[in-house]
Amino acid sequence: MTETAALSLRAGRPEDYAAFARLFLELVVPEPPPPPEVWEAELLPSSLFYDGPQGPVAYAVAEVMGELGYVVNLVVDASARRQGLGRRMMEAVAARFQARGCRSWGLTVKRDNTAALALYASLGMKPLREAATLRLSREHLEVLPPAPPGLRVVPAVEAEWEALTAAFRMTPGKLARFSLRIGHQLLRLERPGDADFAGLGVMDLRSGGVISPFFAATPGHARVLLEDAFQRTGASVLHAVVTDDAPLERLLRGAGAGVDMETLQMQGPL
Repeated sequence: MTETAALSLRAGRPEDYAAFARLFLELVVPEPPPPPEVWEAELLPSSLFYDGPQGPVAYAVAEVMGELGYVVNLVVDASARRQGLGRRMMEAVAARFQARGCRSWGLTVKRDNTAALALYASLGMKPLREAATLRLSREHLEVLPPAPPGLRVVPAVEAEWEALTAAFRMTPGKLARFSLRIGHQLLRLERPGDADFAGLGVMDLRSGGVISPFFAATPGHARVLLEDAFQRTGASVLHAVVTDDAPLERLLRGAGAGVDMETLQMQGPL
Protein backbone atom coordinates (compact mmCIF):
# COMPACT_ATOMS: atom_id res chain seq x y z
CA MET A 1 0.00 0.00 0.00
CA THR A 2 1.31 3.47 -0.85
CA GLU A 3 2.22 5.63 2.13
CA THR A 4 0.88 9.17 1.85
CA ALA A 5 4.06 10.51 3.44
CA ALA A 6 5.95 9.45 0.33
CA LEU A 7 3.63 11.27 -2.05
CA SER A 8 4.34 14.56 -3.78
CA LEU A 9 1.96 16.96 -5.52
CA ARG A 10 2.85 18.55 -8.85
CA ALA A 11 1.38 20.04 -12.01
CA GLY A 12 0.55 17.70 -14.85
CA ARG A 13 3.00 17.03 -17.68
CA PRO A 14 2.42 15.81 -21.25
CA GLU A 15 3.98 12.45 -20.43
CA ASP A 16 1.28 11.87 -17.80
CA TYR A 17 -1.26 10.89 -20.44
CA ALA A 18 -0.95 7.13 -19.89
CA ALA A 19 -1.46 7.54 -16.14
CA PHE A 20 -4.36 9.92 -16.72
CA ALA A 21 -6.09 7.49 -19.13
CA ARG A 22 -5.61 4.60 -16.69
CA LEU A 23 -7.03 6.53 -13.75
CA PHE A 24 -9.83 8.05 -15.85
CA LEU A 25 -11.29 4.58 -16.38
CA GLU A 26 -11.95 4.35 -12.64
CA LEU A 27 -14.60 7.05 -13.03
CA VAL A 28 -16.76 4.48 -14.88
CA VAL A 29 -18.52 7.04 -17.08
CA PRO A 30 -20.00 6.67 -20.59
CA GLU A 31 -17.22 8.70 -22.20
CA PRO A 32 -13.86 7.04 -22.94
CA PRO A 33 -10.65 8.80 -21.89
CA PRO A 34 -10.07 11.81 -24.13
CA PRO A 35 -7.39 11.17 -26.76
CA PRO A 36 -3.86 12.53 -26.15
CA GLU A 37 -4.35 15.68 -28.23
CA VAL A 38 -7.49 16.61 -26.30
CA TRP A 39 -5.82 15.81 -22.98
CA GLU A 40 -2.85 18.02 -23.76
CA ALA A 41 -4.85 20.95 -25.16
CA GLU A 42 -7.80 21.02 -22.78
CA LEU A 43 -7.11 19.19 -19.51
CA LEU A 44 -3.37 19.21 -18.94
CA PRO A 45 -3.15 22.97 -18.16
CA SER A 46 -5.52 22.57 -15.19
CA SER A 47 -4.33 19.18 -13.90
CA LEU A 48 -2.58 18.17 -10.68
CA PHE A 49 -0.95 14.80 -9.97
CA TYR A 50 0.18 13.01 -6.85
CA ASP A 51 3.22 10.81 -7.38
CA GLY A 52 4.01 7.71 -5.37
CA PRO A 53 7.16 5.61 -5.54
CA GLN A 54 5.91 3.87 -8.70
CA GLY A 55 4.43 6.95 -10.41
CA PRO A 56 1.12 8.83 -10.36
CA VAL A 57 -1.50 7.49 -7.95
CA ALA A 58 -4.05 10.31 -8.19
CA TYR A 59 -4.98 13.27 -10.33
CA ALA A 60 -7.40 16.18 -10.37
CA VAL A 61 -8.51 18.48 -13.16
CA ALA A 62 -9.64 21.79 -11.67
CA GLU A 63 -10.81 24.70 -13.81
CA VAL A 64 -11.58 28.32 -12.93
CA MET A 65 -14.81 29.76 -14.31
CA GLY A 66 -14.98 33.32 -13.04
CA GLU A 67 -15.56 33.24 -9.28
CA LEU A 68 -16.39 29.53 -9.35
CA GLY A 69 -13.77 26.81 -9.21
CA TYR A 70 -14.95 23.58 -10.81
CA VAL A 71 -13.40 20.18 -10.07
CA VAL A 72 -13.83 18.37 -13.38
CA ASN A 73 -12.27 15.08 -12.23
CA LEU A 74 -10.76 13.74 -9.02
CA VAL A 75 -9.47 10.17 -9.08
CA VAL A 76 -7.42 8.24 -6.53
CA ASP A 77 -5.97 4.85 -7.49
CA ALA A 78 -7.40 1.91 -5.55
CA SER A 79 -3.95 1.24 -4.06
CA ALA A 80 -3.87 4.68 -2.43
CA ARG A 81 -7.43 4.99 -1.09
CA ARG A 82 -8.49 5.33 2.55
CA GLN A 83 -5.29 7.24 3.37
CA GLY A 84 -6.70 10.76 3.22
CA LEU A 85 -5.30 11.45 -0.24
CA GLY A 86 -8.64 12.59 -1.65
CA ARG A 87 -8.93 15.22 1.09
CA ARG A 88 -5.35 16.35 0.55
CA MET A 89 -6.01 16.77 -3.16
CA MET A 90 -9.21 18.69 -2.52
CA GLU A 91 -7.41 20.99 -0.09
CA ALA A 92 -4.68 21.61 -2.67
CA VAL A 93 -7.32 22.35 -5.31
CA ALA A 94 -9.11 24.73 -2.92
CA ALA A 95 -5.87 26.63 -2.32
CA ARG A 96 -5.39 26.96 -6.08
CA PHE A 97 -8.92 28.25 -6.54
CA GLN A 98 -8.56 30.79 -3.72
CA ALA A 99 -5.30 32.06 -5.21
CA ARG A 100 -7.18 32.64 -8.49
CA GLY A 101 -9.92 34.66 -6.80
CA CYS A 102 -12.65 32.00 -6.67
CA ARG A 103 -15.29 32.44 -3.98
CA SER A 104 -17.02 29.08 -4.37
CA TRP A 105 -16.31 25.67 -5.79
CA GLY A 106 -18.30 22.77 -7.13
CA LEU A 107 -18.24 19.35 -8.76
CA THR A 108 -20.41 16.43 -9.85
CA VAL A 109 -20.40 13.15 -7.92
CA LYS A 110 -22.23 9.85 -8.25
CA ARG A 111 -25.12 9.55 -5.82
CA ASP A 112 -23.96 6.11 -4.62
CA ASN A 113 -20.39 7.22 -3.88
CA THR A 114 -20.92 7.56 -0.15
CA ALA A 115 -17.26 8.13 0.71
CA ALA A 116 -16.92 10.99 -1.77
CA LEU A 117 -20.24 12.51 -0.68
CA ALA A 118 -19.07 12.52 2.93
CA LEU A 119 -15.74 14.11 1.96
CA TYR A 120 -17.31 16.87 -0.08
CA ALA A 121 -19.93 17.58 2.59
CA SER A 122 -17.15 17.87 5.20
CA LEU A 123 -15.53 20.51 2.97
CA GLY A 124 -18.69 22.62 3.00
CA MET A 125 -20.35 21.50 -0.22
CA LYS A 126 -24.08 20.86 -0.45
CA PRO A 127 -26.23 19.20 -3.14
CA LEU A 128 -27.45 21.73 -5.67
CA ARG A 129 -29.00 19.68 -8.49
CA GLU A 130 -29.49 16.02 -9.36
CA ALA A 131 -29.24 14.26 -12.69
CA ALA A 132 -29.44 10.88 -14.36
CA THR A 133 -27.41 9.89 -17.42
CA LEU A 134 -29.83 7.88 -19.56
CA ARG A 135 -28.81 5.46 -22.30
CA LEU A 136 -31.19 6.11 -25.19
CA SER A 137 -32.07 4.53 -28.51
CA ARG A 138 -34.32 6.08 -31.13
CA GLU A 139 -37.15 3.79 -30.03
CA HIS A 140 -37.20 5.38 -26.57
CA LEU A 141 -38.15 8.71 -28.10
CA GLU A 142 -41.47 7.33 -29.32
CA VAL A 143 -42.90 7.64 -25.82
CA LEU A 144 -42.31 11.40 -25.79
CA PRO A 145 -45.14 13.77 -26.80
CA PRO A 146 -45.10 15.23 -30.30
CA ALA A 147 -42.96 18.33 -30.62
CA PRO A 148 -44.64 21.73 -30.58
CA PRO A 149 -44.97 22.96 -34.19
CA GLY A 150 -42.26 25.08 -35.76
CA LEU A 151 -39.36 24.13 -33.51
CA ARG A 152 -35.93 23.63 -35.04
CA VAL A 153 -32.39 23.12 -33.78
CA VAL A 154 -29.75 25.77 -34.51
CA PRO A 155 -26.23 26.53 -33.23
CA ALA A 156 -26.07 28.45 -29.95
CA VAL A 157 -23.77 31.46 -30.41
CA GLU A 158 -21.86 33.45 -27.84
CA ALA A 159 -24.38 36.30 -27.65
CA GLU A 160 -27.01 33.77 -26.50
CA TRP A 161 -25.06 31.93 -23.81
CA GLU A 162 -25.94 34.27 -20.95
CA ALA A 163 -29.68 34.04 -21.63
CA LEU A 164 -29.55 30.24 -21.99
CA THR A 165 -27.54 29.94 -18.78
CA ALA A 166 -30.06 32.01 -16.84
CA ALA A 167 -33.10 30.22 -18.31
CA PHE A 168 -31.91 26.78 -17.23
CA ARG A 169 -29.89 27.78 -14.13
CA MET A 170 -26.65 26.45 -15.56
CA THR A 171 -23.26 27.18 -14.05
CA PRO A 172 -22.07 30.56 -15.37
CA GLY A 173 -19.21 30.12 -17.80
CA LYS A 174 -19.99 26.49 -18.59
CA LEU A 175 -21.19 27.14 -22.15
CA ALA A 176 -18.19 29.34 -22.86
CA ARG A 177 -15.92 26.59 -21.56
CA PHE A 178 -17.54 23.89 -23.67
CA SER A 179 -17.51 26.07 -26.78
CA LEU A 180 -13.71 25.77 -26.83
CA ARG A 181 -13.68 21.99 -26.53
CA ILE A 182 -12.86 19.70 -29.45
CA GLY A 183 -15.83 17.63 -30.56
CA HIS A 184 -18.51 19.71 -28.78
CA GLN A 185 -21.53 21.24 -30.52
CA LEU A 186 -23.59 23.81 -28.63
CA LEU A 187 -27.13 23.74 -30.02
CA ARG A 188 -30.45 25.29 -29.04
CA LEU A 189 -34.09 25.31 -30.01
CA GLU A 190 -35.79 28.15 -31.79
CA ARG A 191 -39.20 28.90 -33.21
CA PRO A 192 -38.92 31.11 -36.29
CA GLY A 193 -40.41 34.52 -35.67
CA ASP A 194 -40.26 34.14 -31.88
CA ALA A 195 -37.48 36.17 -30.27
CA ASP A 196 -38.00 34.50 -26.87
CA PHE A 197 -35.75 31.47 -27.43
CA ALA A 198 -33.90 31.11 -24.15
CA GLY A 199 -36.29 28.79 -22.34
CA LEU A 200 -37.00 26.40 -25.21
CA GLY A 201 -34.04 24.05 -25.01
CA VAL A 202 -30.27 23.68 -25.25
CA MET A 203 -27.75 20.85 -25.50
CA ASP A 204 -24.04 20.23 -25.85
CA LEU A 205 -23.67 17.31 -28.24
CA ARG A 206 -20.28 15.65 -27.84
CA SER A 207 -18.42 13.41 -30.23
CA GLY A 208 -18.56 10.50 -27.76
CA GLY A 209 -22.36 10.42 -27.93
CA VAL A 210 -22.86 12.19 -24.59
CA ILE A 211 -25.29 15.11 -24.34
CA SER A 212 -24.51 17.40 -21.40
CA PRO A 213 -25.77 19.92 -20.56
CA PHE A 214 -29.22 18.98 -21.85
CA PHE A 215 -32.31 21.02 -20.98
CA ALA A 216 -35.75 21.37 -22.57
CA ALA A 217 -38.93 23.22 -21.71
CA THR A 218 -41.12 20.09 -22.05
CA PRO A 219 -40.67 16.45 -23.05
CA GLY A 220 -41.89 17.46 -26.52
CA HIS A 221 -39.11 20.02 -26.77
CA ALA A 222 -36.64 17.37 -25.58
CA ARG A 223 -37.82 15.07 -28.37
CA VAL A 224 -36.78 17.63 -31.00
CA LEU A 225 -33.31 17.95 -29.51
CA LEU A 226 -32.81 14.20 -29.17
CA GLU A 227 -34.04 13.42 -32.67
CA ASP A 228 -31.65 16.03 -34.00
CA ALA A 229 -28.78 14.50 -31.98
CA PHE A 230 -29.43 11.06 -33.45
CA GLN A 231 -29.53 12.52 -36.94
CA ARG A 232 -26.31 14.49 -36.53
CA THR A 233 -24.31 11.65 -35.03
CA GLY A 234 -25.80 8.66 -36.81
CA ALA A 235 -25.38 6.83 -33.49
CA SER A 236 -27.58 3.96 -32.39
CA VAL A 237 -27.22 4.96 -28.72
CA LEU A 238 -26.83 8.33 -27.02
CA HIS A 239 -26.16 9.18 -23.37
CA ALA A 240 -28.25 12.17 -22.27
CA VAL A 241 -27.74 13.82 -18.88
CA VAL A 242 -31.24 14.73 -17.68
CA THR A 243 -31.04 17.29 -14.87
CA ASP A 244 -33.86 18.21 -12.48
CA ASP A 245 -36.49 17.08 -15.01
CA ALA A 246 -38.64 14.42 -13.35
CA PRO A 247 -41.35 14.30 -16.08
CA LEU A 248 -38.83 13.65 -18.86
CA GLU A 249 -36.79 11.21 -16.81
CA ARG A 250 -39.92 9.28 -15.80
CA LEU A 251 -41.09 8.93 -19.40
CA LEU A 252 -37.72 7.74 -20.70
CA ARG A 253 -37.14 5.31 -17.84
CA GLY A 254 -40.66 3.98 -18.31
CA ALA A 255 -39.86 3.35 -21.98
CA GLY A 256 -36.89 1.20 -20.96
CA ALA A 257 -34.01 3.66 -21.19
CA GLY A 258 -30.98 2.41 -19.30
CA VAL A 259 -29.34 4.37 -16.51
CA ASP A 260 -25.59 4.86 -16.84
CA MET A 261 -25.30 6.73 -13.56
CA GLU A 262 -27.12 9.05 -11.16
CA THR A 263 -25.25 12.12 -9.98
CA LEU A 264 -25.44 15.15 -7.72
CA GLN A 265 -24.06 18.57 -8.50
CA MET A 266 -22.54 19.96 -5.30
CA GLN A 267 -21.30 23.43 -4.50
CA GLY A 268 -19.99 25.34 -1.51
CA PRO A 269 -18.07 28.44 -0.41
CA LEU A 270 -14.30 28.71 -0.38
